[in-house]
Amino acid sequence: MLEELNQRFAHPDVRFSQKDQLIMIELNNRHGSATLTTHGGTLLSYQPAGGEEVIWLSETAIYDGSKPVRGGVPICWPWFGPYDPDTLGADPTDAAKKGHGVARYELWEVAGVRSVDNEATELVLQLEPNDSIRQAWPLPFMLKLIVTLGEKLTLELVGENRSERDWVVSEAFHTYFNVARADGLTIEGLDNTAYIDKGRDGQRFTQEGPLPLTLPMECIFVDHNNDVVIDDEGHGRRIVMEKINSASTVVWNPGPEGAKGFADMPDDQYDHMVCVEAANALDNAYTLKAGESHSMKMTIAVN
Repeated sequence: MLEELNQRFAHPDVRFSQKDQLIMIELNNRHGSATLTTHGGTLLSYQPAGGEEVIWLSETAIYDGSKPVRGGVPICWPWFGPYDPDTLGADPTDAAKKGHGVARYELWEVAGVRSVDNEATELVLQLEPNDSIRQAWPLPFMLKLIVTLGEKLTLELVGENRSERDWVVSEAFHTYFNVARADGLTIEGLDNTAYIDKGRDGQRFTQEGPLPLTLPMECIFVDHNNDVVIDDEGHGRRIVMEKINSASTVVWNPGPEGAKGFADMPDDQYDHMVCVEAANALDNAYTLKAGESHSMKMTIAVN
């Protein structure tokens, strides 16, 4: 498998390797490095040239394919959170519908690698229905993840409805950011935005000014299209997340007690990560019409 991948997709900026049971894809160019696995199409690392690691990855993550890798950028699609039967209507496959959709549990195929403008490196992964997916999602689709490593890192998720009926999609780039300290960290760009606070029984509030992270936190900011800035003061940097066709932003940290519930996450690591997610969730779920496609894009830069 590795030999075939390295031959078929030979590129000076790309290398395929294996960690435990998972295929790893490493991108390296003058702008920095990024690592993904075909399991879940998950980005596991992004390090700008001369900079600190941007993505948080659990020290005790599991790489045997039995579950998604803890950390990185899991892809939630075609639903975010628990499955809502109103999305497709109740059907016999509901019992197989895991949290956050099908994409993060499956093996994606490498569809292409290339240089873009002689500076950036582009990787394309794709996912189509297989027997496992059909147990949870019976409708045909094509899902592509386009990763571009340049001056910034860009992830684009393109979903195509290849069925003969419309259905509702909610989705997210469930990005775990590596920060020096989460407790008290400030997130900018959410001012005057309505949000649903899962920690307060789903009540709705409006954010005023920068958001101070309080642990635990699980908030979904709706009708939000602006850039988000994470002020990672301890690392002396500001992480900027730009979004296109993403109308929701999710902020999540499990806090000290919540972290104890994850066997693949050290108890003290909650204070070194925060999930800030480009999404289309809850109010911002959308109808993907038969034969049409939708693109959601996230760009990460460090200042």
